[in-house]
Amino acid sequence: QERRSAREEKAEVQGRIEKLTNRERQVLDLVVTGKPNKVIAYELGVSQRTVEIHRARVMEKMQAKSLADLVRMHMST
Repeated sequence: QERRSAREEKAEVQGRIEKLTNRERQVLDLVVTGKPNKVIAYELGVSQRTVEIHRARVMEKMQAKSLADLVRMHMST
């Protein structure tokens, strides 16, 4: 039962990740490593505000209530 539940959750999270745009995936990968928006913006060559917008969309699409939730989901895939 627990394994089935874990597999279902993993599939659900994977489905959410697949709905992200390429840029949102890039932001997700950098956010979960703990990098601040300013550093992410520099690395991606975009403004800090653009990163904030992408980050908000990632949180919404992933249905994460907090950064900890987002990291947990990312690690489960």
